[in-house]
Amino acid sequence: MVKMKKGLGVSLKRKEDPKFLTGHGEFTDDIEKQGTLHLAILRSPHAHARILEVDTSKAKELPGVVAVVTGEEALQYTGRLSTTIDIFNAVPEVYAIAYQKVRYFGEPVAVVAAVDRYVAEDAVDLIKVKYDPLPAVVSIEDALEPTALLYEEWGHNVQLEWRNTIGDIEDAFSKSTYVFEERITHNRYTGTPMESRACIADYNPGSKKLTVTCSTQAPSQVRTLIAQTLQMPEHNIRIIAPDVGGGYGGKLQANVEVIPCMVSKMLGKPVKWTEDRVENTLTGIQSRDWYCTLKVGLDKDYRITALQGKLYANVGVDGTCHGPGTPALLVAGAYFPGAYKVPVYDVETIGVVSNKGPYGAHRGYGKDIASYPVERMMDIMAQKLGISPIDIRRINFISKDEYPYQQISGPLYDSGDFHLLMDLALDKANYTFFKQKQKELRKQGKYIGIGISAMLEPSGGAVFNGVFNGYQPATVRMTPEGGFQILTSHQNIGQGVDTTLPQVVSSVMDVDIDDIRLSYGDTDVTPYGLGPFSSRGATFTVSAVYEAAKLLKEKILKIAGHLLGEDPINLEMANGHVVLKGSNSPDKTISLRDLGNKVYLWPGPYGIVPEGVDCNMEATYTWTSKVVKWEPDELGRINLYTTHPTGVFIALVEVDIQTGQVKIDRFVASHDSGKIINEMIVDGQIHGGIAHGIGGVLMEDLAYDNDGRMIHPDFQHYLCPTAMEIPQMDTIHIECPSPFTPLGTKGMGEGGTIPSPAAVANAVEDALAPFGVRVNELPLSPERVLEAINQGELSGGKV
Repeated sequence: MVKMKKGLGVSLKRKEDPKFLTGHGEFTDDIEKQGTLHLAILRSPHAHARILEVDTSKAKELPGVVAVVTGEEALQYTGRLSTTIDIFNAVPEVYAIAYQKVRYFGEPVAVVAAVDRYVAEDAVDLIKVKYDPLPAVVSIEDALEPTALLYEEWGHNVQLEWRNTIGDIEDAFSKSTYVFEERITHNRYTGTPMESRACIADYNPGSKKLTVTCSTQAPSQVRTLIAQTLQMPEHNIRIIAPDVGGGYGGKLQANVEVIPCMVSKMLGKPVKWTEDRVENTLTGIQSRDWYCTLKVGLDKDYRITALQGKLYANVGVDGTCHGPGTPALLVAGAYFPGAYKVPVYDVETIGVVSNKGPYGAHRGYGKDIASYPVERMMDIMAQKLGISPIDIRRINFISKDEYPYQQISGPLYDSGDFHLLMDLALDKANYTFFKQKQKELRKQGKYIGIGISAMLEPSGGAVFNGVFNGYQPATVRMTPEGGFQILTSHQNIGQGVDTTLPQVVSSVMDVDIDDIRLSYGDTDVTPYGLGPFSSRGATFTVSAVYEAAKLLKEKILKIAGHLLGEDPINLEMANGHVVLKGSNSPDKTISLRDLGNKVYLWPGPYGIVPEGVDCNMEATYTWTSKVVKWEPDELGRINLYTTHPTGVFIALVEVDIQTGQVKIDRFVASHDSGKIINEMIVDGQIHGGIAHGIGGVLMEDLAYDNDGRMIHPDFQHYLCPTAMEIPQMDTIHIECPSPFTPLGTKGMGEGGTIPSPAAVANAVEDALAPFGVRVNELPLSPERVLEAINQGELSGGKV
């Protein structure tokens, strides 16, 4: 007998992997329709300049060129970029192709459509542009002075400013036994998906329908944004997302994708654009790039008495139309308290525009911003107090019996057990032995360190005033032969939903997951819904699929009861059959294949389906969260996230004091994501997230010069971690089911990235404690580490 693959909590191999491992995946760039024109983009060599003249005459004369379009000419076919999200921020008037002014290095200035990409690129080189360079706004300080204005009509460079105070913060500090204040910074970096952005637009002048095939996380939202920007009826646009080679938040918007759509509509022909790696680094979504002044008060027992944070972030050219990044600062403002109990709270967040690339989501969306300074601060305070970084965390952790926990800043935490997670992580890392070994190795001139970071991952965001507003439909359909289809707008971007969502349906229907297929990535087929972002799959999408499956199961049991002459309440589903509970009689069982055939085909629904039951063998359910709260309370607090996975992460590092090289030997992740659907997939997500965090803390840096030009936009210089830099990873799981989702599941796609930079930074400081090193800047390149060691030696090893 073949063992069936089904159920929750089973580490089944991913269904989608054989296709990719054997080279049978189909990505956007693999698709080539006959007669397709290819697009190339002329990009600005200046970060900030007025466009005086664009001469396209020579480019138009090149054989094979079909069209050349400037920003001014594009205004005949497209409006300003549509707003992705708008919360307490200024909204600029910006366009897919620069009009009158360029505001970042690499911004599109003109585009060429030609018979192939080679001709298009040659034609781009023939376009001549006269610029009037303007002062570049590069740093946060440049923006605040300001050295120049990106949007003159604003009169300033501040895109977002918000503050909230809960309690008397000054009184709380005055009564505190200890008060600590630090300025903590984070570098700018990006997600670097394996597949860069790509788009094929095909406008049919006869039907006036636009079909867009693109690499996106969010087909429904992209359809909306393109429709609004092109000022087209949305029902005339179809978005198809084939296989997508990673997203990480960088494929949620539609900015450059508008360009091939516009050109296709203009020419009435299919137009294809595929981004190269340099284009992706220059103009794709960028993240982090902030500094935060954090002030914390403690009582005599080291309990937090007050927390004050002031966050300044560089959101580049724009964080609301080019990409949905600016509200991430508000998420940070709500989550600085993290895993800890805070009685008095004051927070201010300021996002400034600059002549850097667009700002958006990258595996964290503000949760990472909140986590890093607080987890660094816990270690810094422990150092200054001469106590263990473990103890100061334990003293301030939210306790298991306090959940659901209303955080002072507004979020409602569903469940967790930080104390148990800490115990498990320390045990797995063999903390006591490591600290003894550390002492012995220091005598030999070797420096190892251990760093801890607690993790809180708000997941399942439901954000107002934008295209990320928090609902999710799903349809579950039974086919005539008794198989099942799941239809959802939740795109597969590598997170394993082709396996986990069928596992959910199999748990309801008791069928093999190979008899269940997931359909997504086509707005003409799937219900309008939201894509994978904010780790919302296990919160919203799993819940919608589960509830839809339950509705369909109820319908199946009613039909089976009618056929078997039994009350449906006495029936159950087992191994692809409906059976009478407790009976082995073949007369009291029917296979799903037979049932499906009877309803759909022979003899058909009349007489087979009982009166009052819909004969369409499918069910749709739209899941919304009952705990999301958009109406502010008397203190201005809201709750945007439904579930809150937790964890304690430990990094073990070795630092070579001669070269400054940091080697991460091991990572321990003690983790809770509620009810686990597939542990192997959870592990993979954690491992991938840690790799992203390692890249940001040790290697990756989107550095700009004083003129606003990116210094290293290619993989020769922008270094990403490889298998050589990724250490052994040990994961431990506990399950604290969420009371706010039907299966107790929580999202967890960002949980590895959020805590890992602080864990590594804390470990490096621990390793170099004899030198009094303080980690002030990232990434921790060898040069920067050596400089910190030298400064520590000069100051006598005092932090």
